[in-house]
Amino acid sequence: MTPELLLMLLASLALVPLTRLVPAGWFADVVAVATACTIFALSPFSAIWLVGSSSMIWAAMMVGDRTGKRDLVMAFCAVISIAALLLSRTESVFLWVGAAYFTLRNLHLLFDWWMGRLENPGLRRILRYQLFLPVIVAGPIHRFQNFERQLARRRADPSELASGAERVLLGLAQALLLGNWIVKNIDRLVEQSTYPTNPFMAQWCASILDWAALYFIFAGFSSIALGLSLMLGLRLEENFNRPYLARNLIDFWSRWHITLSQWCRDYVFQPVTAVTRSPVLGVFAAMVAIGAWHEVSAYYFLWAGWQALGLILTRLVQKFLSRPGVPKMPDALLRASGPLVVLGWLSLARPVITLLLGNF
Repeated sequence: MTPELLLMLLASLALVPLTRLVPAGWFADVVAVATACTIFALSPFSAIWLVGSSSMIWAAMMVGDRTGKRDLVMAFCAVISIAALLLSRTESVFLWVGAAYFTLRNLHLLFDWWMGRLENPGLRRILRYQLFLPVIVAGPIHRFQNFERQLARRRADPSELASGAERVLLGLAQALLLGNWIVKNIDRLVEQSTYPTNPFMAQWCASILDWAALYFIFAGFSSIALGLSLMLGLRLEENFNRPYLARNLIDFWSRWHITLSQWCRDYVFQPVTAVTRSPVLGVFAAMVAIGAWHEVSAYYFLWAGWQALGLILTRLVQKFLSRPGVPKMPDALLRASGPLVVLGWLSLARPVITLLLGNF
């Protein structure tokens, strides 16, 4: 665990007894102030940018409401926010704490306001939403409306405190024990495989192990974040739902990093599909967004194309199997073969793209 994550964990745990001592109406404000101070201690630039960009969204909503120029305001703020996010993916001068998460939350507020789903919440409520310490580093990309509902329903519940603590411990074990063990032993495990002299197969084996490690680490830290949130009295959106039990790739992406997938569905896939009348372009655009969220590079652009191709092929197979007269696959066979096909396709991206880029 990095020093940044450790500080976030300890600060979040310290908030549990502290927030029990303050009036219920001050809970979110106390957490927001503590979050801002913690981020500032780690990276003053990140704290200034988080508060500043959230204030920009609030001010833009006010200007758009007063002038009626919502389209122009939305486009300007979206370009600024996305440019800053891409900069955080390429610029190493500053330590960007949680940039990807709070940028997508800002864009969620901006897009929902632009589409008429959300009124301007006001600066205080926006900052309380953005400055919630448990989810700063590892997500989820929770929605403003659900966050507000959880604040309204929050109460001191010993059972939630115990459940949250249990989830934090399980998440720590998942991320630090299982995930880190795989990461530290990938090279040795690949060398012990039956394909040590075949670069393509060695890359494929390493990719399978990478996906396993990524799940344990990422899902583990997500569990820690959700457990800490529950200890503070808020039940936020889940981020993983046993993705490697998915029956196909479409099912997988509805179970893997759920809040990111849903964000890309609502704000990338659906708008692109509506404008172009092409679900294929919508799928590709959504996967490009997911790839860019991880890293801006030629590799991840090709990765997005590979994953989009998998989703399109899955949909074509589903349509074919639903035709009259086509024999139905036994349910047991689907359950058994689905996870193998899913992991096989996901992990095959690495050796195929490495081959295309000529890096063998």
